[in-house]
Amino acid sequence: MKTFPLSIAVFLLVFLGGLGMILLLHASAAPERGTAKPSIATVPKDAPRGLPPLTLPPGTEARRCPDNSWEYTGEIQANFVSARGRLSAWFQNYAWRPEKRITLDASLKPQVILTFSNQEYELTLLLWKIKTDLTGFSYRRDKKSEWKGEVIQ
Repeated sequence: MKTFPLSIAVFLLVFLGGLGMILLLHASAAPERGTAKPSIATVPKDAPRGLPPLTLPPGTEARRCPDNSWEYTGEIQANFVSARGRLSAWFQNYAWRPEKRITLDASLKPQVILTFSNQEYELTLLLWKIKTDLTGFSYRRDKKSEWKGEVIQ
């Protein structure tokens, strides 16, 4: 029976211990699914435009937009692809289900629309590249409405 040299055993122990600590820290920093979070679900149904801002990831700045436009607009300190991934994952962690991805421009100044939904609202998120390490975004939430039209036969 062949045994591992002591240096390999020590390396594996340190490596696995470090990996375990990283996973533990990451799990404790992420919001838990199904727990009470500041979200639009706690807002009264009669206040669609008076919704509080969504909780956004660190490094994100947002400001209120005028009525009848986007709700909030801002910037995230990340390249376009990273920003898209971070914001999508962030909203999914807050119980928003992804629905559509619409690419408006895939050139040097990419733009994309992502849509999400929860039980009461639809979320539309527009992202665009500002510069290499800065991405702009705007979002709005619209109350879901049940379609009550006639069925044509």
